[in-house]
Amino acid sequence: MNCISFALNYLGRFARTELQLRRYLQRKGFTTTEIAEAVAYLHEHQFLNDDAYARGYIASRILRLDGPLKIKHLLMQKGIAATDADKLLRDSYPVELQIENAKKLSKKKTRTKQQLQRFIASRGYSPYVIRALSKEK
Repeated sequence: MNCISFALNYLGRFARTELQLRRYLQRKGFTTTEIAEAVAYLHEHQFLNDDAYARGYIASRILRLDGPLKIKHLLMQKGIAATDADKLLRDSYPVELQIENAKKLSKKKTRTKQQLQRFIASRGYSPYVIRALSKEK
């Protein structure tokens, strides 16, 4: 099998970022030239699109009630630039929705105020959202 076939097979299972694909192909022993050609081919035929991947990933993580800080960190691990992640999060995860999701998280278990604040922070919510949630209670 050639590099493009491996790449298509890998992308056929789940959507991936360019960085994830490059790492996979390197592990499979392909040269940087072969990988660059495969990536160019995949971009040209729209099989590889980091922006679309990031948008879908953000939507799925919002449904899991993750905060924007956690989502940004996960996107950066997958090869999405921090500036791109910030812009996409600003567009698709307004503060009102963050507060609403933090409220849903707070109702999952009864905890002390400090435990609740630490829990919400561990899920990636900003101090602003945590303070707003504390004021509403």
